[in-house]
Amino acid sequence: MYALFPPLFCPFPTAMNPHADLVQERAITWARRLHLQHREAAYRRLNRLQYGMLMAQAYPSASLEGLQLVADWSTWLFLLDDQCDEAGIGREPEQMARLHAQFLAVLYGTPPAPHADPLAHGLWDIYLRLRNQKDTEWIQRFRESVRMYFEANVWEATNRRSGRTPDVVTYCTMRPFTSAVYPCLMLIEVTENLDIPAEILQHPSVQRLGLMTNNVISWANDLVSCEKERQQGDVHNLVLVIAHEYRISLAAAMDKVVALHDAEVRAFIALARHLPTITPEIDADLERYITGMRFWMRANLDWSMAAARYRTTQPTIAAALA
Repeated sequence: MYALFPPLFCPFPTAMNPHADLVQERAITWARRLHLQHREAAYRRLNRLQYGMLMAQAYPSASLEGLQLVADWSTWLFLLDDQCDEAGIGREPEQMARLHAQFLAVLYGTPPAPHADPLAHGLWDIYLRLRNQKDTEWIQRFRESVRMYFEANVWEATNRRSGRTPDVVTYCTMRPFTSAVYPCLMLIEVTENLDIPAEILQHPSVQRLGLMTNNVISWANDLVSCEKERQQGDVHNLVLVIAHEYRISLAAAMDKVVALHDAEVRAFIALARHLPTITPEIDADLERYITGMRFWMRANLDWSMAAARYRTTQPTIAAALA
């Protein structure tokens, strides 16, 4: 276990989809087929990071087809995230916006040109598979969710270029979109074959549960990735933002983020117990949807704590402060 902080409160069960190993292998094959990476070492690293295993924990009851779809999506998403965070484009908002425009065109049904960015071809493959699974209304919601993620990426790039550290309120407002968690939560509807009415999904309590889930995932991720981002000079991390705004140590800022995380988990548990009842069918589907949120919070924590993605060759924050 790779712990930089006290244990986080997350009393949800760990589960594993029986198709995990096969889907992990096929996700790498999919990335190779579409040439999403340029070097063999990159594919080895991609396999080491085990994104398919993360999805197997987040969607433990998905069919083989459904799990493969979300595993390929997560592979695509993390490759884009790395490109935005760690490559030159992470400080070039105009260039990033042009790349995102290509991807949005794909989600509107325009096939990429033959020589387009390989990620555009990867997204086209995912889009076609989603279109076979869900109706136009769902695709529109998914597209909008991804668009907001893209816009949040550009916001981060603009901050990096200007050397701006966002304040805590602004960061917490934008973090649910930079995380790309919302599109992933929507995929619970795909893997569980749910057809929850839009007015139920838009109910304030359901929306609040989604935000809580997003916050829990995002803040746990910020805790685990803090040292990596600090070394890279990237300020987009709740620990670093709190330390900067309140002029406190990283250890004290970590304690605050741990407390925020744990309080949000408890608030999620309390709210989930008091949802209004509608019909037996809708209630059952909504419970499966919320169960999917629980699996996502647990899966993200388990994976993030162990993932090589956040390892560094430098001393950890905990060691540095010891």
